[in-house]
Amino acid sequence: MCASIVGLTILASSLDSCTPLKYVSGEINKGAVKFSANNFIENSKLVIIRNNTLEYDIAVVKGSDNSYRALELKCTHQDNALVANATGFQCNLHGSTFALDGTVVTSPATSSLKEYRVSAVGDLIEVFVK
Repeated sequence: MCASIVGLTILASSLDSCTPLKYVSGEINKGAVKFSANNFIENSKLVIIRNNTLEYDIAVVKGSDNSYRALELKCTHQDNALVANATGFQCNLHGSTFALDGTVVTSPATSSLKEYRVSAVGDLIEVFVK
């Protein structure tokens, strides 16, 4: 029985990384992308902005205090696009990983991700990309 409980705990924690991600594509207007906070899926604190004019996607992370952080999904090691999941970001080129706050978890990257300024008023989130 104990083994079953331990197995379920491990399974539950690994399923956190399987939480579906929400992608939004907003037009860049006056240097910013706007989208509704309603885009955050229940039990997920991550929305990915994908726009044709941006070289890399941008992850918008919702904090427990309803603050927001926007991070460029570009590895700081060798400028490779990062893959997002519910627990952080990974570079499939050399294995660097980053936490949801943009800090390096696993090298070879040594610098945190680039952060963009975010404004949140009501349910409107604005990420200043230029």
